[in-house]
Amino acid sequence: MKNSLEWLEDWNTALETARKENKSVILQFHRDECAGCKKLYTQTYLDQEVQQEIFDWFIPLRQDIFRNRDIRSKYSAYWTPSFFFLDRKGVALHSINGFLDVDDFRVMLRLAKAALDIPKGRYLQIIDLMENGLSLFPGNPKAPAMLFVRGMAEYLLGKEKSAFRGTMIEIREQYPDSLEARMWPWSEQ
Repeated sequence: MKNSLEWLEDWNTALETARKENKSVILQFHRDECAGCKKLYTQTYLDQEVQQEIFDWFIPLRQDIFRNRDIRSKYSAYWTPSFFFLDRKGVALHSINGFLDVDDFRVMLRLAKAALDIPKGRYLQIIDLMENGLSLFPGNPKAPAMLFVRGMAEYLLGKEKSAFRGTMIEIREQYPDSLEARMWPWSEQ
């Protein structure tokens, strides 16, 4: 693996490559004087696991937020760095704004991949991916979100309410102050 990612700069080429390689697109908006972008390039993107996961799961596309106004407008981008995760048709199914360190970026990649894979019915892969993320990053602030996504995938796989309920109980016990813990859908506590 190289010490840097090779980003495409043409939106049409990125979508065509994504279709050919059966991958999704990670679109990053940047600008020259963006402190968060510079930190991504000198820290986060130099991590071998980050590079490998981007390479394995996505086609990387980078756009200058000032120069690529038509693309910026298409996704209502207003911040740098910002990330939009696109299916092969260019539809954004997940996005996030701001710099992320290595661990947070790897968690975000997993959540984005899950958001792109849920409509495709790839529930077993999502469950495995969330389990992997939870084992690698159990203390991450997004761990409850990974648990929630895992629970959704388990429910969608077998339509068993008990599996989702068990996940919600797990979230409430392990992360009682999380947004996901407050998403308890049943009337009883």
